[in-house]
Amino acid sequence: MKRKYMLWSALLFLILTSFIFLPLQTFLVIEPREYEDKPAYFSISKDQSFSILYTHSIHLSEVEEIYRQTPANNIRQTKLLYEDTAIGMPSDAEGREVFSRTKDGRYAISNMDREFPFIDIQIGQVVANHRLVYDGEVYPLKEYFKEGAIVRMHFKKVSLFSQWKGVIVVGKR
Repeated sequence: MKRKYMLWSALLFLILTSFIFLPLQTFLVIEPREYEDKPAYFSISKDQSFSILYTHSIHLSEVEEIYRQTPANNIRQTKLLYEDTAIGMPSDAEGREVFSRTKDGRYAISNMDREFPFIDIQIGQVVANHRLVYDGEVYPLKEYFKEGAIVRMHFKKVSLFSQWKGVIVVGKR
């Protein structure tokens, strides 16, 4: 009887421990590429879109890139909104994409289906002011990383143990 109890206790311990170390929860992770610092983990639901908002460095107008998580945990760009077709911005859509104007006069490219395993961003030092926008909240990236830093944005499954190690978890599921 005591042997069965010990065996069941050991099995239960292994199962509980595995939940701590197995990567079960998926986060949008933004982590620095050039220096040692904590990554920021954003808890984004699979069915929700998020965007990166920034000020274009040449014509100083707002640009919004809208993304979604794919079933394979890649990043899919679905839409692009911007105010000026000057240098560095598209003047038309490609393939099945749709080029239009919004009611407020911005240009929009919708029906985009561009998929990336990750996106590298250099946090603006002067003008860009990169921000992550999700569920009505705006998260300025310069509050999490040094200005001028290059960061990588990607989806990643994370264990409870990794979350407890001191990463910055932002937002709630």
